[in-house]
Amino acid sequence: MTTKEQRRKDWSSRIEDYRTSNLSMAAWCDAQQVTKEQLKYWLRKLKVVYSDADGPVTPSWVPLKVSDPIQSITHESSLVVRIGSVQIEIRPGFDQRLLKEVVQSLEEPC
Repeated sequence: MTTKEQRRKDWSSRIEDYRTSNLSMAAWCDAQQVTKEQLKYWLRKLKVVYSDADGPVTPSWVPLKVSDPIQSITHESSLVVRIGSVQIEIRPGFDQRLLKEVVQSLEEPC
């Protein structure tokens, strides 16, 4: 076993000990005489997600519903442009010349 493999094995064991200790990160590090930075480094290195307050966090999947993109494109789709405190809603089939005139008028001081 190489030194690198041995170190990884040692830290895997330490991380397991930390996870099962029910101690805060700071308390565990004090008891083991290692810095929080060392523990955080190895948690990252070994891809363990953690939280300072709660200890390790198990990642979980969240359900996501994706609508059919073709169905979501309707004539009600719009683009909202904000210029300062003014908001302009642009819908399909808009008059480009009118939009240009409106934007130019917003640029002019009152």
